[in-house]
Amino acid sequence: MKPTASERGLALVCALTLMVAAMVIGVAITRGAFVLLASARNERDRDVAQAAAEAALRDAEHDIAGAAGVPPGRAAHFGAAGGHVFTDDCGQGTDDLGLCRARSPPAWQTLDLADAENPALVPYGRFTGAALPVGRGALPARLPAYVIERIAPAGATAQMGSFYRVTAIGFGTRTSTRVVLQSLVRLPPPAEGAGGEHGHGNDGDEGHDDGNDDAHGRNSGNGSGDRPPARPPERRPPERRLPSGRIGWREIANWDELHAHAGP
Repeated sequence: MKPTASERGLALVCALTLMVAAMVIGVAITRGAFVLLASARNERDRDVAQAAAEAALRDAEHDIAGAAGVPPGRAAHFGAAGGHVFTDDCGQGTDDLGLCRARSPPAWQTLDLADAENPALVPYGRFTGAALPVGRGALPARLPAYVIERIAPAGATAQMGSFYRVTAIGFGTRTSTRVVLQSLVRLPPPAEGAGGEHGHGNDGDEGHDDGNDDAHGRNSGNGSGDRPPARPPERRPPERRLPSGRIGWREIANWDELHAHAGP
């Protein structure tokens, strides 16, 4: 029995439907693959930017600590005697570049950290001499940069040293990909740790002659003639000190919004 014309038309419709379904599935798979590829590329680019920002934080911490290679004029600005060089507008000179005074809103919000022409930003390696290749392949598109603010945390005293807030920006293989990191750094006073343990508490009472023993070594202060047993010396717990260098850090994921609100 031969198929009728209507049956031959139904087979064509079924074949076309299967072809369309296969095309839809293929397009969906292809789009999904491209989305995953783009996501992986963006994640890798962000990792590059974060590593660059971390490198800038380390460079700034070496700058504050006066590491080898930092000019003496720059190193002299950090510590108890260097507070006057930190200004509201941030330094833009040879030795005071990127040094800002804590204010409200803070400099890390008002300054455009992403502007390569910003005269208040310290590019990576400016004072330490460190080098970072950029601009090709999987390397950052631009050098990371940072600013340093001198701050006074609540409860901090001069004996604790000086405190600084470092804000650094790093870029991925594209300048549109950027990560902003911030760290709190403590520079201890020069005298900290120079001496040993001072004082011995009650340890100095051991073997002390109170003048109440007679010539035979008996205690004449009580009628028994027996000296009471000496109490063990009190041991004080070791004094807790803040660590020098980096105390903590964070990522400022919403820096763009904060900068937009703090701007003029």
